[in-house]
Amino acid sequence: EAPHGLSLPVYSIATADPSPTKYWAVQWWLYHPASEQRFLMDMFRGPMDAPDFLDWNENSKRFFGLMEDWQQRSSELTWPITHWIVENNAAQKFLMQYDHVDRWVRKNKVQIVSHTTGMNKLDPEYGIQSIANRYQFGNVRLPRKPREGQSTMEHMVVHQLFKEATTYPDSPTDDCLMAQWFFEYNLPRLRADIATMFEK
Repeated sequence: EAPHGLSLPVYSIATADPSPTKYWAVQWWLYHPASEQRFLMDMFRGPMDAPDFLDWNENSKRFFGLMEDWQQRSSELTWPITHWIVENNAAQKFLMQYDHVDRWVRKNKVQIVSHTTGMNKLDPEYGIQSIANRYQFGNVRLPRKPREGQSTMEHMVVHQLFKEATTYPDSPTDDCLMAQWFFEYNLPRLRADIATMFEK
């Protein structure tokens, strides 16, 4: 459910850290600049193929997949996702080469932002460990209960993010934290872009 009483602007951004062999980590965040709060609206962690993320059914003339589901739900909650941040190599492999993705982007008036992971991941100021301050100062809000239609097991993926955030760099996995880092790392340069959108 969407948080209540937030003054504008509120940014609605999704991230994806895909993996062809292991788990994908996909997150949808609301960011409220006035309070510096980040609200995790939904999260997926598990194996997935590219068509499960976004595809087109020629027979029914409909888009389907997680991106389509979340995009429509975000619009229904009046906070439509404006940007999808996807790891660069995966974006080229799973998204940018397909015509139906271009059509979906135009239809939903969103941008797909490629994130390049390199040595910046280990940077003490801008890397993954920079997220620690967001948790330390209470800027991150995680869902307390499953959304409608979501099983308790599906909701447990949120605890995986919490576990990684509280044990990094000793956690055995970091895919959930990586997805959040994509959001935090790209947020400063997206703020001006999104602010312009609110002005129009």
